[in-house]
Amino acid sequence: MKKSASRPKLEKKKTPSGQVFLFPGPKGWEAWSREGGEIRCMGPAELPKKLRPPVGAVVCLPSRAFYSIPVWVPLVEQTPPRDLVALVLERKGMLGANPEAAVWSMDTIRTQPAPRDESGEAGARQLAATAILAVPFDENCIVEEASRYEVAGRVLPPPEGESTALLRQELGRWVIDFYQSGKWLHTQPLLERSPGAGMAVELGALFAQLEGEGVLRELQLLVFRDDEPQPGVADFLALLTVPSRLETRMPPRLASQSWNLPPPTLTERRLVKAEKAKQRKILRTGCWVYAGLMTLGLVYVFIPLVRKKIAERELAALAGDAEKIRSAAMAWREAGALVQPQINVLEVLWEVSRPLVEKDPPQIEGVRLTQFEYSGKHVFLTGEGKDLEQTEKYFNWLKGNKALALYQWSHPQPRLLPNGNAQFQAEGIPPGGGSKEGEEGGTDANANGS
Repeated sequence: MKKSASRPKLEKKKTPSGQVFLFPGPKGWEAWSREGGEIRCMGPAELPKKLRPPVGAVVCLPSRAFYSIPVWVPLVEQTPPRDLVALVLERKGMLGANPEAAVWSMDTIRTQPAPRDESGEAGARQLAATAILAVPFDENCIVEEASRYEVAGRVLPPPEGESTALLRQELGRWVIDFYQSGKWLHTQPLLERSPGAGMAVELGALFAQLEGEGVLRELQLLVFRDDEPQPGVADFLALLTVPSRLETRMPPRLASQSWNLPPPTLTERRLVKAEKAKQRKILRTGCWVYAGLMTLGLVYVFIPLVRKKIAERELAALAGDAEKIRSAAMAWREAGALVQPQINVLEVLWEVSRPLVEKDPPQIEGVRLTQFEYSGKHVFLTGEGKDLEQTEKYFNWLKGNKALALYQWSHPQPRLLPNGNAQFQAEGIPPGGGSKEGEEGGTDANANGS
């Protein structure tokens, strides 16, 4: 079929960008956008999700997704029109069992004098255009990426005039939109499937009903918008009792006062999605904390191992020199022991300490050494005893020890300390060593050495 020259080119694969409208077209869902001043239309598609809408898209709800109800409400001072409309809708039973949870919106159209009541007082009333989401809501119309849900008739450019109507095809069904002074008033789906005498009769009855309710003033123009020629459209328009004309389709646009009718299911999905995102964030944070603790634990375990390896490497580098020093020391020790076992320093230290730590010979209790000095000239000891008797026993041990018979032992008189202990000194001199000058105390010759 031949398309109109003003018809935007249809695309099926390119993702729309810019301000995108997901609109219920004649044969399926369409994505309208404007790129670089050029209007693009993608589709049709069976479902709006197949058009891959970007974040922030506007979903234009078809007539099957909402109820359109123009209502008259009294004009009451200091009472918001929305509260009055909600009261009327609740009386009509349109808001359901829970009016607070009902999703709906409204727009005041015009104000006119109200008929006189029983008391004869004259008042004023307002006509409001309202749209209420159908329950249950069609899940196919839910798009989580969308930022706004609009009535399809409100986003279409209205025909010029005070009271006009727009006849269009929507998802294989004909609907008519009514406008008052450029504002959307009402959308009514039609029963007839094709333009003809039956649709003309249906429209005539609808016009009469709306005029009788005072909703529709004298209709000035009906516009038939479609891009594909319909057989018998001219004959159909000739059957209507109102002025009419043919136009090509126009791209949708946001009205000056935007509505938003988000389905409750969408809100629940977004809450669940936000909760899952929060849980994922907590889980991700926990994983990072766990990984950090494990890393610190591994560092804590491996640092000593690394230090041990470094120390082993350094010791391995010194092993050669250490072994040489050790060998030389052992050689000197063995040589000294062979030449004169009695004056080997380790043997002397052990012998002078043996009665203080072992039970055989009988241990001398309460005596301890505080200083041991050894050289080739003498052996010098200092210590403390708990009393003079124990100190004297220790002196006798030194003089009577066969292993220490080489030395001539001398000791000054022990000195009593404030705590009652006896502080003593003892010096052993090997043959040819000589005695120290200026040392106090007498000398006791070793009985074994005389």
